[in-house]
Amino acid sequence: MSRLISAFSLLSLVTVSSSGAIAFIRGRAEIEKLVFERLEVTATLKEEALNLWVDNQRDAVVSLARVPEIRDRAGKLLEPELVDQEAVYDSLREYLDSIRATQPEFLELFILSDIGGQILVSTDRDREGQYRVKDRYFTEGRQQTFVQNVYPSSATGKPTMTIATPLQDSQGTKVGVLAAQLNLEKMDSIIFERTGLGESGESYLVDRFNLFVSADRFGRKEYPKGVHSQGIDRALQGEDGKNLYRNYADIPAIGVYRWMEERELGLLVEIQQWEAFAPARRLVWTIVLSGLVLAVVLIAIVFVLAKQITAPILAIADVAVKVSQGDLSLTAPVLTEDEVGKLATCFNQMTARMQRKILQLENEQKKSEDLLLNILPERVAKQLKAGQGTIAESFADATVLFADLVGFTALASQIPPGELVSLLNEIFSAFDELAEQYGLEKIKTIGDSYMVVGGIPTPKEDRVEAIADMALAMQREIKLIGLESERSFVLRVGIHTGPVVGGVIGLKRFSYDLWGDTVNIASRMESQGIPGCIQVTEEIYHRLQDKFLFTERGAIDVKGKGKMQAYLLLEKKLATDSTK
Repeated sequence: MSRLISAFSLLSLVTVSSSGAIAFIRGRAEIEKLVFERLEVTATLKEEALNLWVDNQRDAVVSLARVPEIRDRAGKLLEPELVDQEAVYDSLREYLDSIRATQPEFLELFILSDIGGQILVSTDRDREGQYRVKDRYFTEGRQQTFVQNVYPSSATGKPTMTIATPLQDSQGTKVGVLAAQLNLEKMDSIIFERTGLGESGESYLVDRFNLFVSADRFGRKEYPKGVHSQGIDRALQGEDGKNLYRNYADIPAIGVYRWMEERELGLLVEIQQWEAFAPARRLVWTIVLSGLVLAVVLIAIVFVLAKQITAPILAIADVAVKVSQGDLSLTAPVLTEDEVGKLATCFNQMTARMQRKILQLENEQKKSEDLLLNILPERVAKQLKAGQGTIAESFADATVLFADLVGFTALASQIPPGELVSLLNEIFSAFDELAEQYGLEKIKTIGDSYMVVGGIPTPKEDRVEAIADMALAMQREIKLIGLESERSFVLRVGIHTGPVVGGVIGLKRFSYDLWGDTVNIASRMESQGIPGCIQVTEEIYHRLQDKFLFTERGAIDVKGKGKMQAYLLLEKKLATDSTK
């Protein structure tokens, strides 16, 4: 009964938790959508307001350039023969000062000569006489009205924005350039306005050098390496978008970013996630607390019902525990005819099916293991069963034998397919027995060719001698089969020893195979050998010359290797010969 009540309690908790999680996820998604919409609207309004402000200042500068008091006096100031130039200068400067006093958006108003870019008159006297011939606002402003976006002022070191426009006298002759450096406090008030951004929301500008852009915050003092976040970096790459990311202070935020091409600035509007998703958290707590109250009521009801169904369920549970420990012969007692009784009946049917399935699985597993050992070496089969992915291994020294039935292809066209397969099976089965007898590993058969190796995957000290013994035994066996079948068979054999790489290839019909020069040379020894003979390399000859009789064939041309000395293995020496 306690387990049943615990199960219902857990179910209630899972239900409450799931409901809370679903509510939080869906609520968070809706809130995220609403926040993105709010941030996008805010970003759009700020971008439009900033561009409108800059456009207004540009229009104001253009209008000032057309004011007679400015253009006429500027023209006279540039006349070298004018006697009262100082009076013209004073009146022009006084007029510029009055304009600046009435328009706080202008931080400085100044006039530059068309030739040389010298500051003739400025509301900042310390700047008069300077030459700004290389400044972009001067070079561009000589031709047309130009807005130089935010850059550090050479005079103050603070960020500024300069608007310049050609200055012409009353006759339309260009006499200079009228320029205005803007007070960016207005830009800050537009960008930093937090209406609709809550307690943690903020908006800010970043230039191409990952620096904050504002009247008060500029340069690398606060952030020596510049400010970085996913939103900042994407905005500076010219992207517009929105996402959840960690802001420049490494605080989780939800933000909108965009690149203001006209202003050459990245605009970001963000709000920290803890504040943005607070409503979703409050909703979750409401659901969880309500759910817990309902869960307590449900558990009380379950407690009453549990008493009525505990006995048959405990009986089934007792049998289930024993079955889970492996005793599938037990059956659960059917004590009632209701749903619990049906449960017991179904449980008994299930255990019966499990017994049958397990027996079938054991039989199939035994078949699979036997089949695997037929096609793979035992050690490789164990590696494959253990789940090892790529099975590949290098062997410093292995002895490879290739054998081919000479003229068997022609024979295949003369006898029925069934008889052909039966004959091949008899021959290769005999070779398989020889391989097992000499402790060698059969690799594969291809058509009427047979490949066997000694020394892999399990090391074997006498592998070279064992291969030679098998080669001689194969020649004897093929003659015996020929006599019994009243057919003439000729076997051509090639042997070489050296390093190889062995491994399993394929996904479904996998096989164990060998690669390397040793394999290729052994194959060439066979294909370029003499029918009925065992051709070996000089390496084999040197290793076995004390135990076997050879005859020298001479140098043969091996594809890919050039000239190689070859020998023909004749027979094994008698014990007395080996002693001598």
